[in-house]
Formats: sequence, C-alpha cells, structure tokens
Amino acid sequence: MKIYILFLLFCLFQINKVDAQTSKLFWKFADKGEYEKIEKKLVKESDELEGNAVLNYLWGLYYVENNLKYNLDSSYLHLQEAKLNWDNADEQTHAVWVKSYVNIDSIGYWLNHVEQLAFEASMSSFKVDDFKDFIKKYPDATHIPRAIELKDSLSFEIAKKEHSYKSYQEFIKNHPEAKQRDLAQEQYEILVYHSKTKDADEHALNRFLLEHPNNKFKSKVEKQIYELRTENKSESDYLSFIRDYPNSSRVDTAITHLWYFSENKDSVLISYPNWKNISYYQSLNLAEKHTIYPVIKDSKVAFINNKGKVILEDAFLQAKKKYNCNGVQSSYIEVEKETGHGVVNRKGKVLIPFEYESISFLSEGLAVVKKQGKYGIYALNEEQWIPCMYDQIMQISNRLFGVRIKSRWGIISSDGTQKFPIEAGQLIKIAENTLLIMKKGRWNYFSESAIFSEQINSADSVFRFESYKSLEDQWFSLKEEGKWAVYSPNGEKWTDDYDLIKDAPYKQGWFIQNDTLWQLLNYDNKLKIDSLLLPVVKEQGVISRWKNKWQAFTWSGDSLGNYVADTIVFNGNGNGIVASSGGIDHLYFKGGGDLLLKSYTKWHIQYVQKDSTEEIFIGAKSKRYKKFALLNEKGNQIMTPQFTDLTVTANGFVIAKYGNWYYLYTTKGKRHFQEGYSAIYYENGVFVLKKNGKYGLYIPETNQKIAPQFDSKLIKTTIKKEEVTQWLGSKKGKKGLFSLSTIATAKFYYNDMTLFDSTSVFIREDNLWKLLNVEKNDIVLACDSYKIKTTEEGYTWILYQKNEQYGAYSIKYGNVIYPEFLSIQNIGSKEEPLFLAKQFIKQAKLYILLYINEQGNVVYQSFLNESEFNLVDCY
Repeated sequence: MKIYILFLLFCLFQINKVDAQTSKLFWKFADKGEYEKIEKKLVKESDELEGNAVLNYLWGLYYVENNLKYNLDSSYLHLQEAKLNWDNADEQTHAVWVKSYVNIDSIGYWLNHVEQLAFEASMSSFKVDDFKDFIKKYPDATHIPRAIELKDSLSFEIAKKEHSYKSYQEFIKNHPEAKQRDLAQEQYEILVYHSKTKDADEHALNRFLLEHPNNKFKSKVEKQIYELRTENKSESDYLSFIRDYPNSSRVDTAITHLWYFSENKDSVLISYPNWKNISYYQSLNLAEKHTIYPVIKDSKVAFINNKGKVILEDAFLQAKKKYNCNGVQSSYIEVEKETGHGVVNRKGKVLIPFEYESISFLSEGLAVVKKQGKYGIYALNEEQWIPCMYDQIMQISNRLFGVRIKSRWGIISSDGTQKFPIEAGQLIKIAENTLLIMKKGRWNYFSESAIFSEQINSADSVFRFESYKSLEDQWFSLKEEGKWAVYSPNGEKWTDDYDLIKDAPYKQGWFIQNDTLWQLLNYDNKLKIDSLLLPVVKEQGVISRWKNKWQAFTWSGDSLGNYVADTIVFNGNGNGIVASSGGIDHLYFKGGGDLLLKSYTKWHIQYVQKDSTEEIFIGAKSKRYKKFALLNEKGNQIMTPQFTDLTVTANGFVIAKYGNWYYLYTTKGKRHFQEGYSAIYYENGVFVLKKNGKYGLYIPETNQKIAPQFDSKLIKTTIKKEEVTQWLGSKKGKKGLFSLSTIATAKFYYNDMTLFDSTSVFIREDNLWKLLNVEKNDIVLACDSYKIKTTEEGYTWILYQKNEQYGAYSIKYGNVIYPEFLSIQNIGSKEEPLFLAKQFIKQAKLYILLYINEQGNVVYQSFLNESEFNLVDCY
C-alpha cells in the first residue's frame, strides 16, 4: 500500500512540475515514514485543492494510511470531493488525472475501502450509537443495509433484554421499518395485556417453586406454570417461558412446540443448541432439504429419495395426490391407512393418528381434522385441541377459532372454551387483531384480546352497524345511520362520518364524499385535496371540474393549475397537462413552460435525455399543410411540415416519411443517411430498416448499417462463436446464424431455426428437428418434435419424440432417456431432477415405471397393475 501511495505522490509532483530531484526526496520521505514532510508538500499545494481530484484523492489516502493522522471522516470527505471533482470535470481533465493513476475506479475503490473500515470499526464496537453514526456519515455505503439490520437487531436485543411493553413500544416507535417490528408489536401487545391484568397465580406458583425446589409437586406446578404462560399459544409465549424458566422440566416441551409450529425450523435449532432432542430434529431438518417421492412397494405406498433408496415405508394405502407429481419436501407427510388419514414425519413418527376422514393444515403445525362429518383442531405432536363436533372451523388467531354449527357461528379458544355464543350470522377477520361479527343482519367489531378475555357484550343492541367494507392494508369502514367512517386495523375510529368512502388507488389514502363533493384524505386523516367534483383518477394524479374550470393535482396534493378548457388530461407519459379547447391543444410541460398548438393536430411529445439536460421535441401535423413537422418546446419548427409521418425516438432520432420513403434524421433536422426505406422502426436499441420486402438494420451505438437483404427482422441472440455475438437471419427462405462482421460470407442452410439457449439452436433439416451446438458445430439431438420444459424452480429440459416414442434430453448431461416410452415427466426439483418414464404392456395390462436421475441412471423401477398405478400416477 505504501508503494501505491509513493507512486501517486510521484504523479502529483509530476502534475505540479516538480523536478526529478524533489520527487526522489519525497520517495525517501515516504519510505522513512516521514509523513509530516509529505503533509507539508500537500499543504503547500492546498491552493490548488479545490476542483483537483488528484490532490483530494491523495489527501484521502493520506488520512487513511498515515497512522499518526488516521481520520476516516477526513479521508472520506476528501475522497467524496475527489469523486465530485471527477464528475464535474471534462474529458481532457480526466485524461490529465488518469496519467496520475487517478480515475473513477480508483476513487471508488478507496471510497469503498474507507466505508469498509468505518463499518468494521462499528462492528468492532458493536454498539447501536456507532451504527447510527456510520449510517449518518456514510449514507451511500454498500454496508448500509447490514448496518441498519445490526442497529435494529441490537436495539431489538436491548428491548428483548428489558422485555417490557415500554421497551418494545419504544423500539416500534424508533424502528418502524425493522424486520423485528412485528415480533416487537406482538410482544408489546402481550406484555401490555399481562401488565394490566396480571394474575397473582403464576407469582404464587413460582414462589412455591423457589421456596420448595424439591417438593414432590414440583412437576405438577411446573406444568401449571407452563399452561398459564402458554395459554395464548403464540410463539412469544413459548420463547418467554423458555427464557424465564430455563430449568423447568417443561422447557423441552416448549422447544418442541416451537419447532413444530415454526416456519423457520433451523432458527429453533440454532437458538437452543443444548436441547436434548436436537440431534433427532436436526436429522429431520436435513432430510427436509431433499424431496422424497411416493412409489409402490409390495402393493403399498412407500417413499424413495432421488437415489432410489426407500426411506419411509409402512402399511400406507395411499399418499396425498399432489405428492405424485412433485414429491414432498415438507417434514410432515399426509398418508392413509386402513383406519383413516394421518400425518407422519420422515422417520415414520405419527404426528396425527390414523383415524380421520380428511386433514387440512390451517398454519404450520396446526391442522383441521374431520371425523364422522364433523371438524376439530389437532396440533402436531401434541393432541387434539378441539374435538370433532363442528360443521366448519376457521382460525382467528393462535388461541381463538371461529366454529360453525348449521348456519350459526361462534368463537372458542384452543382449549374449547366458548368465548362468543354460537349465534352469529358471519365472522370476518378484518385485521390481524380485529374481528367483525354479524348478528341478525347488523355488525360490530371486537379486538381479539377482548374476545379471548371475555370482555365483550354479545347482546343484540351492541350490533349497531349496517354494513362494512374492507379497505387496503387491513383498514376497514363501517356504516352507521347511513354514514361511513374509517377504522384502523386495531379498531380505532379514524375519520369523521361521510356519505361514501373508498380506497384511493396507488395507496394514496381514501376518497371521501359528502353530498356531491369528494376529498382525498391520507392515512394520517389529513386533507390532501379538497372540493373535487366527479374526480378522474389517473396514475399521475387527479383531475376534477370546479367552478367552470378544470383542476389537476398530484397525489401529494400539489396543484398543477386551473385550466379554462373543454377537457384536460395528463400527458400520457406523466410529463405535464394537455388542455383542449375548440379542437386546439395547449401543452403544459412538467418543468414549466407551455405551448399552444393552434396550427397543429395529431401531435406527440418525446423527452430526450442529452447529457444532464432533457430536451422536448414535438411531432405534430400542420392543419394548413396536412403534413407533419418537428417542433421544439417553444413551438419553433426544426423540420418544416412536409412529412406524411413523423416519430421522435427516445434515443434522439427522428423517423420521418417524405414522399414514399422513410428517412432517419437527427433532432436538428439533418438526415442521418440519405437512403430512404419503406419502413423504419426502433426497437431494442437498433433501427429496423425495410425496403422492397427485405430487412436490414442500423445500430446507432456502433454506427453500423446493414442494408435490407433479409426475409425477416434480424434477431440478436445470446449465442457467441469465437466470442462474437451471433444474429439470426433468413435469406431466400433459409435461416442461419452469422456475425455482423461476416454478413457477406454468411451461409443460410436451414428450413427453420429456433433459439434454445446461449450455446445451441434447434434447426429443421431432413424432416427432423436437430439440436445444434453452435460453438462446436455438433448435432447433439435429432427428433420428430420437441417441447422445452421449465419447472417453477427454473429447471429446463427437453421432452422429445421420435417414432412416436418419448425421450428426455438434459442440458447438463445430454440424451439421458432414449425415445422408448409413452410419457416422461420430471417430478423432481431444480437441484435434484428425477424423471418418471412410463411404459405400458397392453396384453398384460402392466405398467412399467422407471425413476431415472439426471445422469440417465435408473434408480427405482416398478411393475404395476392398474389399481397400483393409479395410486402413484400424476394427473
């Protein structure tokens, strides 16, 4: 690093025309670590510091590499100034600085290096305030997301350590975007609830354990505490129990519950490395990363892995049908025995006994089970929470469930305790903590916690609302005495009463109406736009008629002006307003300024970015001459009205038709080239040229023009041959690949050609489709027809047919299954493909199923009769 600095200092002295002897002295100073002498030289040049990227760059390196003057903030400021100098300098200055080995890449490197050092410093201290300082001082650093994550995480750990509702409330207030916010919110709500309604029972039980640690009732008391602490059935309940009672005999039970109910099971294993059952559940987690597949073994359903090894077998009559097509990757497997449906894990442990007519999961770890036509709730690896006695069950929260008997609904807790009588017409979970209940045609809303603690009144008089409406983000509106009001997801009345309320699009708040006028309120219940009459809503904002004028507003509530016109609209690309009166359009541009198109019609606007400015061009048809002209934003003609068609492209060219031909012009009105064409259009960075039924192209980036000579548009491919990009084209009905530099000698052999991937194409030759590797010029597959198959995970393979039989081609391993089968399916995953090839012997009514891996090896095979085949068939 010291040599690098010495070299840069040397370049500095050259720029300032320091003689060779002086340069040599500075080399000696730096080699001896005499940075004070280097500093004097830099200070001496300080008059030239402003606007000088080299000097600022060297100051930046000086402060970061000189241990005696080490100052990351100063270094960063100088390097930022160097970058700003570079950005503001012209190419000639760049060239001078580059000779000093200072360029945008080196500046960027040292900026990133300083950011990295600053981030490492904050990581070293690992304090919230230090991460806050880093975020404030280095807002553009690539480490900002990680710094924010760590800041939030540390703050959350502080809140979690204090574990009070105030600490979580403060965390939510100061970290509204933190990923822990939801968990903090959940903890806050639970702790507030317990704080306000604290029951002395747990305290007494805990005190008993402290005073009598060896009492014979210890286990029973621990169970009572466990049941009290986990009555809400929420994740945070179990977490807090484990934290507060680490020596309890119920800790393993709590951790096991967390594992079964968590969607991120790895996190449970990481959090509790001393869990006595950790090895067992680690093996289940590891197994879950690999898909297993149902097969028939000894006339029963078993499961194999992608290597064909049977890893689960029992007297299973059948598995869940969806497993047949894609296997199962879950830890839980739904299967059926003679006694009924049940659930097992990958080791065969029964999680739900085989005694039910059907099973469907509500959430992770929790299932609805059906017996004798009635429904109940079963928790995996635990017990049946709610007996099968209801016609329908819906989950409201971790601890509450809506249940239906005939046409009436009620609410019960997870232990079956009734919390609302079975007399409601409807239950609607309108928000995470709020439930709407309809009784005798009228509605009311209740919080989940109030229902659970039985603090609600179910009398008919309580249900006073006539109707409800769901709004975005769990907000909702209720109608009372003909008026609507908005309520927050927590059930707080948020707005006044109005005749009508509806969501504003693009999450801009709500439109509210009183009488004939509309207003726009934001989510803070603040008025953004007032007095709208029949508002017209667009992506760019709102247009309304008011007192014989048109008004236009942005969604932030800013007025875009009042207009006296027949109609107004937003310009299609959101760059201003178009006001029309008597057939004359008046353009109002987004950056200010306007243009009255009194003499023109059929116009279009194109904004063209040139360097740091944006220029406006208008193609418009003259009313007098009936031809198109090119205008600037002031209405001055750049190209006079002599064109029957005119289009300005986003990259700053003009396509205009003069006479019978289209020509390409610059936005200054000069023909880019003299030849005319029957059509010119711009797509994907190139201009397509058409003439006499043939196609060519012009590439503005390289100024390369290919005269029209092809049957159809040229297609740029991702294929490269000898590192040169290939294009797909057609001549005289034949297709071929070529580079733009070899068009003159390009050969076109094939009746048809279809792009496949970055190395290969399908060609039609000898009445066959052939897969050609372009780089190797090698045919790797020939078939009658083919289909390119891509799974949801992104795995691509080729199903092909030859002589009415199917085969499979793997991109990685080639022709892995020869065309000998009636059908082939990929039932595997992207990481572990597994093909199922089927053949049928009609005379014996025998199905042959081969399970083949991506290398083409048969890992399992079955010979099945029709009933056995139906158990594992994917349809």
